[in-house]
Amino acid sequence: MGKLYYCLDCRRIFSSEEECTYCQSKNLKKLVKMAPINVIGSKHKGNVFSVKEDAVTVLLFDPHNNRYKKDFHASELKKIL
Repeated sequence: MGKLYYCLDCRRIFSSEEECTYCQSKNLKKLVKMAPINVIGSKHKGNVFSVKEDAVTVLLFDPHNNRYKKDFHASELKKIL
C-alpha cells in the first residue's frame, strides 16, 4: 500500500512527505483508509478504500445510497475535514 498525505491548510492530496506540492505548507497528515474525501470539480463524495502509488480507490455513494468503487489520481481529490 502506497503512502499519500494531505495538507491541513489547502486539504489537497499528494505523495510528497516533506511539504505540500500546492501551497508549500509543512502542515501534513497521512491519508488513512476510510477517510472522507471529495472529487475536485464534482459533487462526488466518498471514502478512501485503498491507496496504490498515486492512485486511490474511492468508495462512492450515489443519491440512492448505492455504493460503488472507482479509481482516481491523487491530484483529483481533496480531503474533507
